[in-house]
Amino acid sequence: MNFKKSSFLIVVIVSLCFGNFSFAQLQKTGTPQKLTFEEKVTVLFNRLTKDVVLEPGQAEKIRPHVEKIVRDREARIAELKGKKDDGRLMTKEQLQERREKRQAEEDAFKAEMKKILTEAQYQKFEAGLKRKRTPESENSLEIKN
Repeated sequence: MNFKKSSFLIVVIVSLCFGNFSFAQLQKTGTPQKLTFEEKVTVLFNRLTKDVVLEPGQAEKIRPHVEKIVRDREARIAELKGKKDDGRLMTKEQLQERREKRQAEEDAFKAEMKKILTEAQYQKFEAGLKRKRTPESENSLEIKN
């Protein structure tokens, strides 16, 4: 009889522990928290200058350009959400125009970075922009770091 009670208690304790662990895991998988404007700027700045050792004063010159990128991204996202809510689809010409505008903005940013950074720093900056994929996973969505 004592064995039955202890076995029952062990089963109950294990069940409670398992239930708590699985509930804790379910709570973690919600929608991610929205980042503030400053957090977005900091994340992008850190990602862009990850492998680049900046000299004094360079960060202050780069940060306004990164802020502009984040503002432009947020404006484009708001524009797309507005069009989606209205049910208006973009034409191929509009999509091509958006791509060209974004490419021009990217080229302008790279030109500004080239003015701010030294040649060696700029090469590291450029290398950090490229996405690295393994040859065997050419069509894979996974990005290797």
